Amino acid sequence: MRALSIVALVVAGLSFFIPIGGVFLAILASLMAVISFRSEATLSGVAVGLNLINTAFFSPSIVIAEGANQAADGEGSVYFFYVGIHVVALIVGIILAMTKKEEDSAQ
Repeated sequence: MRALSIVALVVAGLSFFIPIGGVFLAILASLMAVISFRSEATLSGVAVGLNLINTAFFSPSIVIAEGANQAADGEGSVYFFYVGIHVVALIVGIILAMTKKEEDSAQ
């Protein structure tokens, strides 16, 4: 699982430099990080954190899509959907890491 968390970290770093597909790479990297969160919480947490920062602050394609959605419907939910994916991934990862620590202390 260490390799998966390293791959998630590398993909998270690459998603900063890819303009439109970087958002989807960030989602993929967050999913890989959640899978490996129990064994490598630190690397996986850094990967999800990078994805969250990338999606929240450095994704102009999400800002453009949000503006188009607000112009059409008057309601903006695209931004919160994509950022919410990473927030949920981080919360699930923290829960997985905490349950692993409880299992280790019980043994």
